[in-house]
Amino acid sequence: MIAALHGGPFPDGARKAVARALTLGRGAARDSSGALTDFQWLGPAGQHFGRFGPVCALVQGWIDNAGDLAGQLELADAHPARVYAAALVRWGDDADRHVVGNYAAIAELADGSLRLARSPWDAPPLYHHHAAGSTVVSPLLRAIFAAGVPRRLDYDRVIDELAYVWRDGEERGWYHDVLQVPLGCAITYGSSGRRLDRWYSVDELPQVRFADDPDYVEAATALLDEAARKALATCRRPAIALSGGLDSPLAAAALTQAMPEPQRLTAVTFAPHPDWDGIAPPGTIGDETEVARAFAEHNGQIELHEADPQQGGFDFRADEMFRAMQVYAPGLANVGMMHGVWAKAAELGCDMLFTADLGNQTVSDAGRWAYVEYARRGKWGELGKLLDARAGDSRSMARKIAALSILSQLPAAARRMLRGVVHPERRDMTALFTLLSARARRERRGAWNDVTLGRSRREVIRNAALQANGPAADVHLAFEQLYGLRRRDVMAYRPLVEFCLGLPTEQFASQGVERRLARRMGKGRLPEAHRLAAATGQHNVDWHARLTPRREELLAYTDALAGHPWLSETIDLSRMRDLLERWPDTSDFSWDEGMSRAMALPRIVLAARFIAIAEGRNDL
Repeated sequence: MIAALHGGPFPDGARKAVARALTLGRGAARDSSGALTDFQWLGPAGQHFGRFGPVCALVQGWIDNAGDLAGQLELADAHPARVYAAALVRWGDDADRHVVGNYAAIAELADGSLRLARSPWDAPPLYHHHAAGSTVVSPLLRAIFAAGVPRRLDYDRVIDELAYVWRDGEERGWYHDVLQVPLGCAITYGSSGRRLDRWYSVDELPQVRFADDPDYVEAATALLDEAARKALATCRRPAIALSGGLDSPLAAAALTQAMPEPQRLTAVTFAPHPDWDGIAPPGTIGDETEVARAFAEHNGQIELHEADPQQGGFDFRADEMFRAMQVYAPGLANVGMMHGVWAKAAELGCDMLFTADLGNQTVSDAGRWAYVEYARRGKWGELGKLLDARAGDSRSMARKIAALSILSQLPAAARRMLRGVVHPERRDMTALFTLLSARARRERRGAWNDVTLGRSRREVIRNAALQANGPAADVHLAFEQLYGLRRRDVMAYRPLVEFCLGLPTEQFASQGVERRLARRMGKGRLPEAHRLAAATGQHNVDWHARLTPRREELLAYTDALAGHPWLSETIDLSRMRDLLERWPDTSDFSWDEGMSRAMALPRIVLAARFIAIAEGRNDL
């Protein structure tokens, strides 16, 4: 973990306090500053720090083309930080255009300027505070505060996250006067002030077109295999989080392709809570372990383990996560089962947990913008095949076309009005999914009241790029700190991401098949029943089993929230209590109440827990 203090002066003891903050209370951090009087850096020297000529750099993450760059830059070795420093000397502001990887970087330039950067799509977070000629930078907010920066929470940011009004791509962060570096951007503090360079734009990505359909599959598979080789080069004993979907098994298959026999890949899958009643929404799978086992047997190089299903729940180790990351991430309520995966990987002595988080935006994209695109292009035959094959959708063809192909093309006001007529319970989506009070959601009514599928490929790509900028990076970093191993998304390899984003719609959804690219890539690598299955995994399918024993506890917590001035005005406590008092006997995934209990209730409780930690309170 890294941090840097630039300029000064800083309060007495700031350096030691920052070093302690980097460790999360697990011993002293190794740090060094040498003779760099204006650029004090902290972190493991051999791993993160490098210097080339007048430029010093700190890199958190990895540079996948470090070897190629070292050759171009005539370096003796491919040390990532030294390569990055040399790239800045050679290419200046264009350096990040040449670097392929998932990284956050801090550099002092030849003129004494401080430059901060994050790679596109996936990178550690990077926060910074600048005042009176001094700057403190780190992926960890607690390191920023350890340097003496005032901790003043932006409460509106918490409301925005709950209301699905994401500030993705903004510099403004979670605390007043503490900024964040967006993905694909560089920020420079120099003599003329602060300058933001949004050097990466998805609008500039080229289209990918081949003459023959099989060429797309061949090229995508080659890039995924390349991504797997790059990922394996960054660890000694990896594990992969394995689901029963398409993306993580495809990543696992690529990893084993790159591993010499008899070497085996550790995989960890997860099951619902033992008390789960077996209910799942139509078209979904609640327990994916049998699919994972069948894949492991088919692959032959997978050593499959199951996470402890008792390690989970929406708030499992939540206070520790919040203290590690110092931000509120609503998605934390959805990933409780991942604690068991991380714990098992750590127990097995692994040093890296591979994921395929960007799979749904890349090789395994369902391509559902095709519902609108094919209607616009008059491809009614293709559209009809896709709509007819939708898993779990029993509506008539006319109803599907109206809802999925026509409604989203109407003006926003018309969309909201028609949706409210057909589904009165969805008239106020923000109220349905957030448990925010009327006052809190008054100015944030637009985001979920007008939810639609992507209306074009360009819109879907832009939204994916924006959402990648959310607090997920902080969550990943917190998991790393709690369990002592690193995480890498195999699907976040930039050449693979950009290749997939350039593909035509037909590669993802056509001939009555969604996720068409992934299914064709899985030929021979996945069992046929797995490769062709239409059903998808259901997140948090066991929510009822986990929350039911805690209903009285949550009712008491609702009463406690009434004593907090901000939370009592922000949360609809009467509706929260009503949902808890009218508790269903079985799992419910209905829009009107089931999803409010499964999603809104855990998220609002976690928000309150975060507020309590941010305020230093022990009574919540």
